[in-house]
Amino acid sequence: MSFRFNDELLLSEEDRALAERSFPNVFFALDHPELREEFQRVDKLAVAAKRRSRWIGCAALIFATLSLLAFPLDVIIKGIWIQQEQQEPILRYMAIAGACFGILALIFGNLGLGFGKVKRDWLMKRLITERLRQWHAQHIAAHAVEIAAADSPEKVSAFLDQRDLGFRRFKRSFIDQVSSEYTKYTHASAAAYSGQSITDAKSENAFWIDEAWAKKAAMKTDGAEQERLNEVYRALQETRIRGQVQYTNYVLSSEGKFWSSPAKQMHILGNLSYLLVVFAFAANFIALGAALWEPFAASTSVLSALAIAFAILAVGVRAMLEGLRPQRETRRMQFYAAAINHADQSFETARTHGRKIAAMSLLERASYDEMIEFISSNERARFVL
Repeated sequence: MSFRFNDELLLSEEDRALAERSFPNVFFALDHPELREEFQRVDKLAVAAKRRSRWIGCAALIFATLSLLAFPLDVIIKGIWIQQEQQEPILRYMAIAGACFGILALIFGNLGLGFGKVKRDWLMKRLITERLRQWHAQHIAAHAVEIAAADSPEKVSAFLDQRDLGFRRFKRSFIDQVSSEYTKYTHASAAAYSGQSITDAKSENAFWIDEAWAKKAAMKTDGAEQERLNEVYRALQETRIRGQVQYTNYVLSSEGKFWSSPAKQMHILGNLSYLLVVFAFAANFIALGAALWEPFAASTSVLSALAIAFAILAVGVRAMLEGLRPQRETRRMQFYAAAINHADQSFETARTHGRKIAAMSLLERASYDEMIEFISSNERARFVL
């Protein structure tokens, strides 16, 4: 059974029906059709852009590997085909193919024609989706007191009107300007702290999408609305906090598809790289034995070329590991998992509104830092030998 992403946005009818039954007094704040529609539109484009980016990067490595394999294959063909007239057409076509593969590898990889542009398009769209999710959670946390106080149709309507206005401003200032906004998340001067990149190490409130929300979140509560406020707390914990805990557990496991599971990438590619290196050494040892044993001396060059071919394949697999960066992804997710588990425990034990919001702030700050690290790490990733 596949993992369901982004449950906090209530993307499915089933999720919306369950949320309405579970949190009937504050469901109006959890349900945001305009944000949900925008998220689904951009997320679909992001998934397609990621797929193109990965395939272009992998194509660059495959072309480069095939180009390099032309050299040892030339020796192998000469060793197994005795008649020269049989060798010549094969060697000629292989030389042409090797040169073509090399040119394609340069175009897709080193020159960045295709991969860089498509990858940036994917990362910009992923930035939008992450900020949309953060906008949704932060807006609820910051306006928790107002949501709890909206006990009449008039107050609910006023809240929704203000939310709609705020979301329209966010779309205009961030989503519509994401090309310029993206730059500050990948700026070379970004600081690094405990493996996480942050754009402003001095600002504790940099994660808030709207600076005014930090102050609004600290509003004092009215005891009369405590029951409805507790419902907001439960909604935040069950949708946002627990959803992120489950997400990190899923990513750190070996479940899921190859492209979305760092653990599976490290297991498959790491073992494959190791086996290819073993084969390369084995072929070299056999070549050494053949050189010392006169009846098989003629096979030495073929075996040596075979060892080189295995070594080239091993380098290609290692280069794919460098491009996918599963070790970095796992480390980033481990940091994030530790932060959100701490936020979850803090939220669970908090007894006042201020402490609840402080716990939510821990989560949102961790979410922001994880997003920055994700973007900067993938911005630097290269699929090159």
